Amino acid sequence: MLIDEEFKTIYLNYKIKEIIPFLKELTPKDKKEIAATLKKHINKEWGHNTISVLAALACSKTKDEYEKMRTGFYSIPVELVDELFETDVPDWIGGSHQFLDGFDYLKVLEWEQKGYLTLNDDMWASMLSSSSRKEETLFSYPVTLESHIWFLFEHECNITSIYRDRNWKDILKNLVQENKINRSRVLKASLAAINFNFSKEHNTWFLELFAYLEPTPKEILALQDELFMIFHSTQHSLFPGLLKIISPVITEKDFKTEDFLRATASLMTLPTKNIINALLQVLEKIAKDNKKYHEAACLFLMPVFLNKDKTLQTKAAKIIAKYGDPKSGKVREELTFYTASLLSDAQVLLDKFFVESEVIVNKEEQSFEARPWHISQPIASIETIDDFIFLASQVFNNNETYHLGLFLDALIKFNTAFDDEHFNKLEPVFNVAFKRKDTTGFQHLLATFVINYGLLKQKNKLKVLSDAYLGFPALENWSEKRTPFIFKAYQQLLLGVFEFLKENKHLPLLSVPEYTPCWITITTLVDKLKIYQQQGDKPIPFDLEIAWLRVEKINLEKGKQYAKEQLNEEYFDLLKPVFEQNYFKDHYEKEFLDGSFDWKLGYKKIYKWNSTEEIPQSLISIENNTELPENASFLDHLFNSYHTIYQDDLIRTLYTAPYFSGSLAARKYNGDLSCSTYQYDIKGNIKFLDAWMKLNLPFQPAHYLVLSAGLFHKDKTFSGIAFEALINKTVSEDFNIQELGIIIGKKINFEWAPVKRFTDGLSGFINLSTSHNHAFEKLLISILTAVEKPVFNLKKLLELYYELLNQNRTRIDEKVAEVLKEWENENNLKKIIHQIKTHERKTL
Repeated sequence: MLIDEEFKTIYLNYKIKEIIPFLKELTPKDKKEIAATLKKHINKEWGHNTISVLAALACSKTKDEYEKMRTGFYSIPVELVDELFETDVPDWIGGSHQFLDGFDYLKVLEWEQKGYLTLNDDMWASMLSSSSRKEETLFSYPVTLESHIWFLFEHECNITSIYRDRNWKDILKNLVQENKINRSRVLKASLAAINFNFSKEHNTWFLELFAYLEPTPKEILALQDELFMIFHSTQHSLFPGLLKIISPVITEKDFKTEDFLRATASLMTLPTKNIINALLQVLEKIAKDNKKYHEAACLFLMPVFLNKDKTLQTKAAKIIAKYGDPKSGKVREELTFYTASLLSDAQVLLDKFFVESEVIVNKEEQSFEARPWHISQPIASIETIDDFIFLASQVFNNNETYHLGLFLDALIKFNTAFDDEHFNKLEPVFNVAFKRKDTTGFQHLLATFVINYGLLKQKNKLKVLSDAYLGFPALENWSEKRTPFIFKAYQQLLLGVFEFLKENKHLPLLSVPEYTPCWITITTLVDKLKIYQQQGDKPIPFDLEIAWLRVEKINLEKGKQYAKEQLNEEYFDLLKPVFEQNYFKDHYEKEFLDGSFDWKLGYKKIYKWNSTEEIPQSLISIENNTELPENASFLDHLFNSYHTIYQDDLIRTLYTAPYFSGSLAARKYNGDLSCSTYQYDIKGNIKFLDAWMKLNLPFQPAHYLVLSAGLFHKDKTFSGIAFEALINKTVSEDFNIQELGIIIGKKINFEWAPVKRFTDGLSGFINLSTSHNHAFEKLLISILTAVEKPVFNLKKLLELYYELLNQNRTRIDEKVAEVLKEWENENNLKKIIHQIKTHERKTL
């Protein structure tokens, strides 16, 4: 019988007693045949069993070959492996995690002692740390305590896991107490393990192990250099525990104070409150114990004044006031660098350190310079065919939204000038369009337009256009189920452009942006319309409508006069929507024009496995028509785009109707920002807010809601850009700070999001300028008067308000004073309310 047939008989009849004798007799050639049989059948018509995995073990030439054949997990009876290894052990066996994972540490150690295999140090660490044996049977061989146990400290492994009776902290502590391993070596190895910087869980575990062994002051002092090294770790969460370990020996004679101060010098700039708190306590101990370090401790803690946390600043100021020398030139000079960020209570405590008790506050000294979010730049038109071909290759990349207008305008301009060479150069554009065959939304619409244009103009058939002929519909038949109406509006624009191309018309596209990000000037629009008038032609309806919507509302009276001079009555009437103030008000509902949609707070049910969670949410009420008449305008399509407009097309739509973007903001808010617990599309949120800010338009109520969600957002990048927007707009005359405050206050009252997210962000901008401080005070007044009950972390809001009262030297707002009366019996608010009232008496 052939060897593979013999193996099949054993496998298919599960003759388990015959497999080991069979494998022992195989020649290298036989093993190659069995391996080929396994590869052919296993995981196809055959499944794994003991026979197949033993055969794979015996017949694989390499570790990789074995692991490919033995995909999945199937345990191998250890007694059969022992029997097989008596005559043949694969030379790769010691490097295969997949094989060794099926056996216990002691069994692998037994094989190693017999000379069957050799393991690397990291493999021994993995095997030992995962061993499920009880402690008393775990150390049967001397090599375990002499060597292998120390690999646990040097290689990332499963030492941090707890399994049944195995807890490595307890095991190591017991071994130390029984003098089976050296205590000093364990302590030192624990700290060395942290400096390998494997993972957060790993590093935390070893620091906890060090503390669990309860090191004596003498042991801590002996290892202080190793402890100080950990302060250079990027894992800041280690520092509070580390300071707790070091704190008891701070005042010991042998403590290396200078080395400690050097090692921790950068910690004072960290934003984490519990680290700074612990460090301040240690510094106070140092200063209290030895006059020698008074000045050094005071200079050391100065960066804490960059942190806008009132409690931290006050603690630091008290240390300086107690141990610092007001005559010290170094302390006084260093303190001047932080005066702009000092909070009022810290200022009072440190008053004697300033020359002649100078007043530190007059705030325009911070020389804050308000810069525009975006400086509008002219958009160059396309003047040559080569420039057009280059632009055409970019039009699908969503680089700039105005590229589409430039592309369509240039296509009309050069349509009759294309020769065969030019047309062939457009083949890459047709290829890109063809690749969009399976996309959706605007990308597919634009691809359909480009392919239809290619089919219209081609003389010598291009392969890509032949392939695309059946893959794309005619442009007039383009349609998608559940597509937002806005895409059908863009379809109408493209159909109009397509008619111009078929008729070889040479007329300028009216809606092409002239300045970034999307603006058209009224004089340019008039000049373009004059060309239509001279040729006796009519504009594409949706091209004209988009042009109206993009006209920047600057110098409109002069523009109106210019239009009357250049255009006859018929063409001048085409610009009525631009010049008549109430034109849009007479045609559309108010909330769609000014974004003043109603919104309400409620709860959203989130289903998790077999449980339901209710979380707060705020939703904007926005209604839509699900059908539009044939003569519907561009704005009708926009305002009723009730299906999702995805991010790539959202900015394009925003820049198509910049003055009427409230409905877009509302849908963006409802879709991605209505819950603070679950918020989606962070990159899209950032892009949307940035794109809106580039328009430099007054905020509408819907935009204030988007901004409020950003100020509370978990993502630091998005919340950062939201605060940048607040700083940029808050001192503008057209920014309603009170309206934003009421929205934030209502959300806080409903416990829509943690207060701390907002207060942490805002506190960093106090004393940015006098104007900002006054605006922030107005914001806090609106917030506090909208909060109807004491909520968690309300104290932080009151602390910010108290700080602004001090900085602005203003009196308490009457409405705020009324709510403080209702809250003054709340235990956690008594102190701060007392401080606010004390400030009030000072200002009388």
